[in-house]
Amino acid sequence: MDNPKQYRSLFILIIFISTNMSHADPKYSVPVPNGPSTTGSVFLPFGKITVEIINDIGNTLTLKYHCKSKDDDFGKRSLQPGKSWSFKFRRQFFGRTLFSCSFALPNGMYSFNIYEDHRESAGDDWCQKCVWKIRQTGPCRFNDVTKQFDLCYSWNKSLYSPRFNQEELHNI
Repeated sequence: MDNPKQYRSLFILIIFISTNMSHADPKYSVPVPNGPSTTGSVFLPFGKITVEIINDIGNTLTLKYHCKSKDDDFGKRSLQPGKSWSFKFRRQFFGRTLFSCSFALPNGMYSFNIYEDHRESAGDDWCQKCVWKIRQTGPCRFNDVTKQFDLCYSWNKSLYSPRFNQEELHNI
């Protein structure tokens, strides 16, 4: 008969590995130069994922945003026009990694799941380096096949007001 203690140790090891690998590495939370680099041709399921955000809202507008996951909070930040910021992390073992960002735009406040495991790690549109241009119409991700920012999405349905005052803008 199988020894349950053996399986218990294996189960604990798997839980430890999956929990430890899912946290973002704050030392990689730094500005990066503009211009996406390709993800390459090999998807590394346990390699580090990079998410890069580029301010493409237009004119001379500063993008204010706040990104976080269940385990990591990068705080309130801002990006000058055309500038970018990125962070790195390891995917959760069971494929439930999720990072969400809220953005203050001239016409309101919006949110978007900037990294969803089921969207970014499956099919033809997977990415190891997920580069996003944030536009007023919604976020668009760099497509390694077409070499364009043509994987565009709508903003999340949210409770954000379509208009906000200056105090709300400074609080994001």
